[in-house]
Amino acid sequence: MSTKRKTSKADPPTPRRPASPNSTPNAALGIFVAIARQVLFIDARKVALFYLAFVTILSFIESRIELDSTYYLVQKHSVLNQYGVKMGWFWTLVIVGPFIWFASKAHNRRDRDQPIADVCRLGVATACWYLSVQLFHKVHAATSMCDKGRRLTRLQCSEKEGVWTPGYDISGHCFLMIYSILIITEEAIAYRNYQQVTDAVNQMDGDREEHDRLTRCIQYFFVAMLFLHAFWFKQIIISVLYYHIFAEEILGALVAVGCWFLTYRIMYPSGFLSPPINRSVSRR
Repeated sequence: MSTKRKTSKADPPTPRRPASPNSTPNAALGIFVAIARQVLFIDARKVALFYLAFVTILSFIESRIELDSTYYLVQKHSVLNQYGVKMGWFWTLVIVGPFIWFASKAHNRRDRDQPIADVCRLGVATACWYLSVQLFHKVHAATSMCDKGRRLTRLQCSEKEGVWTPGYDISGHCFLMIYSILIITEEAIAYRNYQQVTDAVNQMDGDREEHDRLTRCIQYFFVAMLFLHAFWFKQIIISVLYYHIFAEEILGALVAVGCWFLTYRIMYPSGFLSPPINRSVSRR
């Protein structure tokens, strides 16, 4: 004989929070977020070592074979080079900057000043980028020479009908792309244990709709960082195989790794600005 459980009229129904429109699953976004997790959560030390080895191997290959440089995508006047690589730091700022801002807002709900402090890490990175590029220019000028006089500029050498010998042109593109990738890798960690943020919002009965909107923004820029990383990877291959010599590429890569190590492994852990959000331990 079957029995039915009687429901007491005195027991109130379990309340359910209405779903936010922003929480509607997006299959395509979910797939790209999953891929980005696999790529962007690799330890930054391994990424740094990989690109140092990668540039070294590609430079060795380039020195042994002659490549066809007539392809449009490897030309300096190509769209990807003119509006991609040459504007590289701009793309890093407009993609990584919003990710840091939104991620910091989600992790630090009660501290409105923390997102500003976190974005300041990009200000330090911009200073490193600018100073490094200026250093590259000075090295190139100091090692270039004219057979009519060492102190002559290239224009003066041409006016005197001299022979100009260019100096070491340290790869600014190689530096920029590897440095950008390392910054992306360090900052992406803010999304690794993001579920803790969502759990805290649910437990504290926070504004779920606002949280879902913020989460979606974080996910879009998280995926954008994946695409930027992939683009830099492709352009590094082109830069190493078709431009500069071995020493110039390696020096550019070493300076990039050095700037990353100085900021993310020495300055930030020691208290100069806040390090990237690493929510390995639950925070409130």
